[in-house]
Amino acid sequence: MLQFRVQLALCWLLGAVSLSTTRALSTPSSRTVSPGNSIIPRSSIAVKIDRTAAVSSRSLGGIKSVEQLVRNAQRDSRLSKREVEFTVHPLITTVSPKRITQLVERATVLTPDYVPTDFSTWYQVLFPEPESEDNQTLHDLLATLSGYQEVASCHPLGGGILPAVDPSNDPLFPSQGYMTPAGEGINAPYAWGFPGGDGANTTIIDIERGWKLDHEDLADANITLLAGLNVKDRYQSNYRHGTAVLGEMLMVDNNIGGVGIIPGAQGHVVGVTRVVGGGPFENYPEAILDAIDALGFGDAILLEIQVPDANGNMFPVEIIDAVFDAISLATSLGITVVEPAGNGQQDLDAPILRIGSATPASILNPSSPEFRDSGAIMVSAATSTIPRTRVLESNYGARIDVHAWGENILTASVAGSADDIDTYLPFDGTSGAAPIIAGAALSVQGMISANRGTKLDAFVLRDLIKIDGTPTSNPSVDKLGVQPDLRALIDGGHLS
Repeated sequence: MLQFRVQLALCWLLGAVSLSTTRALSTPSSRTVSPGNSIIPRSSIAVKIDRTAAVSSRSLGGIKSVEQLVRNAQRDSRLSKREVEFTVHPLITTVSPKRITQLVERATVLTPDYVPTDFSTWYQVLFPEPESEDNQTLHDLLATLSGYQEVASCHPLGGGILPAVDPSNDPLFPSQGYMTPAGEGINAPYAWGFPGGDGANTTIIDIERGWKLDHEDLADANITLLAGLNVKDRYQSNYRHGTAVLGEMLMVDNNIGGVGIIPGAQGHVVGVTRVVGGGPFENYPEAILDAIDALGFGDAILLEIQVPDANGNMFPVEIIDAVFDAISLATSLGITVVEPAGNGQQDLDAPILRIGSATPASILNPSSPEFRDSGAIMVSAATSTIPRTRVLESNYGARIDVHAWGENILTASVAGSADDIDTYLPFDGTSGAAPIIAGAALSVQGMISANRGTKLDAFVLRDLIKIDGTPTSNPSVDKLGVQPDLRALIDGGHLS
């Protein structure tokens, strides 16, 4: 019997404009929230109904059941929210139920061992309080809900932290060491000498909070905002983070600045911030579904988000169940997902105590019976100098697929009190390593497409980029996987 579980997740959100349909493009300026418009994220939880449990408890399921569950938790919680009103909505509002069903059915055909998720059982419960004033109360509410028969797990959904080319006329290219030959970088210039090595005929969507899409070295890349909001001011770093990420991959091959790893690829962005029920919220699973709906087999998603566990340590965003479900759908559809391992200095082989969970679980340890594989390429960060070792803040473990530079990554950026001055600055952490890997993956995909006339699915591509890669100086201690070597893949005949 297919069992549906109730899962809850904090969804701490911000934003200011309602989403249009997923495929409708809008100009970046129409969805940009400026620093002058202060955005206070609101809190929410996402609830997944266990229909089997709902039947046994004589609940009809749906919005009314979720409302009753939350009211019961308000009543029973030690730090109750009895006086706080809330509204309940479907978790995914931007992609139609019919379209989601089609995507899930296609995923089961493309990937026979994919375990389908019934996204219609997910709901979001929206509260009016800002997240910064509300965390402990919501955590207590989740702990109470997790004890109910209808509840299988409770965890955060939002509130994460941001984590044939001629480069000779790009003045900063000599400082982009992460592209250099193996031993140092991924050997991108060598790949540029082969059809598709610049990412031609590939598409990637970056999912995070904000970007300066008109940066002087990105404007001609024609990167479009497909869904969500382009929010500038949260943590005073949205534009710096998002612009740096795009720069590593997509800086234009011209006579200014640097050059991206895959300047021939088409890039888009999807914002995690959206408006539901009158308030600004973040919704990571919905952002991923928006991206899935806009992409096809062989395309890619870069998830530039990390989230905390119950102890405040940073982990990959897929520890959130709803996000795991969304990533699994993407990879089962042949869409590659690149995911930073997070900057928490944590061994991912160890059990993780997620917010709302009563006991730790080894969900990222491949040797554990609790392990679950989303199919994403998980990326950690290493030093830029030789001998290469793990950078202090990077998470590590057997689940890590590959690593790249996690420091001294020169890329596009912004400066000034309003983040309105185009510049180029070093970037770091697993947030900086992940775009390097995304670039390497789509360089490979572009060459495969040019050579074979087809593309690789997410699982095959994940395995391929690890072949003949460069390890760190002490692999058994660092536990970072290898750094891809594009030349080794080409010369080894793996892409022909």
